[in-house]
Formats: sequence, structure tokens, C-alpha cells
Amino acid sequence: MTIEEKVSSFTAAHRRGTPLRLVNAWDAGSARAVAEAGAAAVATSSWAVAAAAGLEDAEILPLADAIETARSIVRAVDLPVTADFEGGYSEAPAEVAANARTLLETGVVGCNFEDRVVRGTGLHAVEDQAARIRAISEAAESLGRPVFINARTDLFLLNPPESHAECAPEPSREPKPMRERVRRDCSCPALPIPP
Repeated sequence: MTIEEKVSSFTAAHRRGTPLRLVNAWDAGSARAVAEAGAAAVATSSWAVAAAAGLEDAEILPLADAIETARSIVRAVDLPVTADFEGGYSEAPAEVAANARTLLETGVVGCNFEDRVVRGTGLHAVEDQAARIRAISEAAESLGRPVFINARTDLFLLNPPESHAECAPEPSREPKPMRERVRRDCSCPALPIPP
């Protein structure tokens, strides 16, 4: 499949009311196992990739190693692969763009991108995170290819469950650049599923 076909297939797998369930891989062998089990796509897990190298999560694994792992997974399977890009290995949009370009050159369809300040505390301001997401989108545009960005928010991980209702921003307050650049998905880890 071409990268365009993979992004299209991955995007089509995101259907309202039918969540896409992704199994995480940490190397080429685990990716092959996921593919052979019948998965529609493969995802990486920053924690699993780092743990396989004997390291902690949170961008402790050198970016070059994370990139090489993504490259080996893409080569191992003929499926869309989305990479856990954590916080882009930088806070600055220009550096996020450069890092994203290198990641996208591996052939991944896109990435999971966190709003948490990876080596700090709290979340990036919405406007700052929108600029960082825009940087990833522009990196893909500079390569002449599409990208699927899963904008992950750690808002609910960082706050107790009883405060979750107050944590969520109003959709109408979401900056227009964020709505334009995010390709179809947003994930909220630790958000409880109602019975």
C-alpha cells in the first residue's frame, strides 16, 4: 500500500460509534504478531518501546531509537502504522516539525501526540498545543503526504475523576487551528466509560 492508501485506510477505520481498537507493538516481531492476528492497523506504545530498551517512558529513549523502531515496524507489516510520538521530543513547534518530518519519513501514517508537558508539569496551553499540532501537519505537507494526528489529552489523567466534568473545555472554545489540523481523532486516556 502507498502512504496515501494507508492513511485513507486508517482514517476510514475511525467510525463514529465503532471505536478503532489498536494493539500496541514495541518492535518488528510484535508488529508481525499483531498483523497476523488480523489487525487493521498497528500502533506503537512509547512505554513499551522504551521498556524493551530497558528505559523509562517520557522521552528518555533517544529520538533516533524511537524513529528506528518505527521504521522497523513499518518495514515488517503492510498495514497502517501509527507511532506514539509522546510530546514530539521538544516544546518548540519548529523542533517538533523537524522531529515529525523524520518520523513521517519512516512511513508511519501518523502519530499519537500528547498535550502533557513531557519533562515538566501540567499541559501545554491550548494555543501552544495548536501550534505544535500545526507544526506536525506542516511537516507532512512539506513531504507532500497526508498525516493522521491523534491529539491525545492527558487532562483526565492529571485530575481526579470527580473533577472531570469541570476539566473539559467547551468545544466552541477550541481554537480554529486545532480543529483544522487534527485529522479526525482525539483520545482521552483514563476517561471512564459510562455504564
